[in-house]
Amino acid sequence: MSESSPPNRIAFLRPPQPETTDPRFQAPDARHAPQEQPQWSDTPAAPERAEPVFELPTLPERKQGRSYGALISFLLFVALPVALATLYFGFYASSQYVAEFRFAVRDSRTSVSSSDATGGISSLLGVSTSPNTPENYIVTDYMLSRQAVEDLLAKVDLRAMYSREGTDWWASFDPSLPVERLVTYWQRMVTASYDQVTGIATARIRAFTPEDALAIAKALLENSENVINKTANRPIWDAVKFAENDVRRAAERLKTFRGELTQFRNTEQIIEPNSSVVSTNTALAASLKTTLLQLQTELATLSKRQLGPNAPAIVALQSRISATKDQLAMVEAQVSTDKQGKPLSTVVGKFEQPDMERQFAQNMVLSTMQLLEQARANALAQHIYVNPFVHPSLPESSVFPRRILSIFVVGVICFMLWTIGLLVVRAIREHIA
Repeated sequence: MSESSPPNRIAFLRPPQPETTDPRFQAPDARHAPQEQPQWSDTPAAPERAEPVFELPTLPERKQGRSYGALISFLLFVALPVALATLYFGFYASSQYVAEFRFAVRDSRTSVSSSDATGGISSLLGVSTSPNTPENYIVTDYMLSRQAVEDLLAKVDLRAMYSREGTDWWASFDPSLPVERLVTYWQRMVTASYDQVTGIATARIRAFTPEDALAIAKALLENSENVINKTANRPIWDAVKFAENDVRRAAERLKTFRGELTQFRNTEQIIEPNSSVVSTNTALAASLKTTLLQLQTELATLSKRQLGPNAPAIVALQSRISATKDQLAMVEAQVSTDKQGKPLSTVVGKFEQPDMERQFAQNMVLSTMQLLEQARANALAQHIYVNPFVHPSLPESSVFPRRILSIFVVGVICFMLWTIGLLVVRAIREHIA
């Protein structure tokens, strides 16, 4: 359609109405209007022309010529990124090796099991383990934390391993950056997850050489076990501290009572009343009583032989009996007093109180020392085990980057973005036009 062509016009024609003189078919105003007399003419009457009702606007014309904007945008936003991704992943990207290990955190509990399958009874020392879900989550979270990075830096040089010469700048790490950036980079190079259904945790460590990946995986596994044991053994070490404080208090108490007992001995000049005074005097009195009984028995024997009272043997026995009685009376008098003449009951009473407290404090020291040794042995024992049933091994081939998949993903993303942008631009143009 040319620009000079007439506009499209669509006219709705009203058909001519037949003339009638019947007033019933005339309009109300026409019924009362004066009737004009028809005029006769030799020329025929011209036919009535139909008038148009409305007209439609002119349709837009399609512009001639071809637009190259879509092609140029496709080359810039799709073809060029795919080409760059192909060059990078195909020729420049460094190979990354993965060391993987799978583990389960277990709590050891020593138990004794007996077996009598052959008729005998044998005791076997076994270790029953049970899965600990919180500890598994603690280990997996620790592997991604800054603490894990700092612990690894004490064993392996992460900065040097991830910035080796020959690695591409996009994937390598700048060793001059602070540890916070190293933690962010580390979280990209390691993955740790825990499956609560199976109770198995998996860790994968990436590095630019197989040896580096294996060394980092072994160090990370060892550090994880140390950290979880420190966390789990903290109450046990607190028990050790409490036991040490109890031993210290019991020792100080024993020292105090020993000082009081030493002061009493120095004052009374008696080492131990029960053993040095009472026991000695009692033993001596018992010995004199035995001797006196024997002498009286001999005297009775001689009297039955019808000897006179003035017989030399009877006189000698009577003299010995008299001397023994005097000595026994003197000893019995000394049993109730000490060397200074003080009542022995008072001295013994003063001695028994600090001595009893000393013995009690000494028993407390012994019991608390036993508890302390048990607490220390329990703290030094390993209770939590990170059991790797799939140990880290030396990788033989690189896993990352996945070159073909990465190029495909870049192409798909760029194509989708380009398509969305193209649709948006065309929609805006049509809205403006």
